[in-house]
Amino acid sequence: MGRVHPCRRKFYEGHTLGFLGNLILTPSHHRVHHARNPLYMDTNFCNLLNVWDRVFKTYQPEQTQIAIEYGITRTINPKNFLDVYFGEFYYLGKDMIHAPGIKNKFLYLIMPPGWHHSGNHKLASVIRNEYIKSQTNEQNNFHG
Repeated sequence: MGRVHPCRRKFYEGHTLGFLGNLILTPSHHRVHHARNPLYMDTNFCNLLNVWDRVFKTYQPEQTQIAIEYGITRTINPKNFLDVYFGEFYYLGKDMIHAPGIKNKFLYLIMPPGWHHSGNHKLASVIRNEYIKSQTNEQNNFHG
């Protein structure tokens, strides 16, 4: 067992697997998948072969200058069992109750997180694209 740990530690210290790291899931890819940072939201879904993330344009490498923040986008009370395990169901139910019409209530069940019946969507893809656009604008202003 002791021989496995040095290898495992290398993964977590940012070392890659070279060419193989371009094909399979690495701890870095997994960290990005669980991050709530706007750049990392809804990325790296693969289970083993990250080639599928590249095909479906959901691949995002870890950026060393961006510290990973784990979790979901809303603030939760980590000491409250009900909030941690059932909070999302509570807020989904609340949204459904306040949605006008049966169609909108049903859509809350099948649409992605962040969808809103008013059209004011806060989907992960929208938040991510806004973040990327703001970073591009900042770089253009800095260099221009």
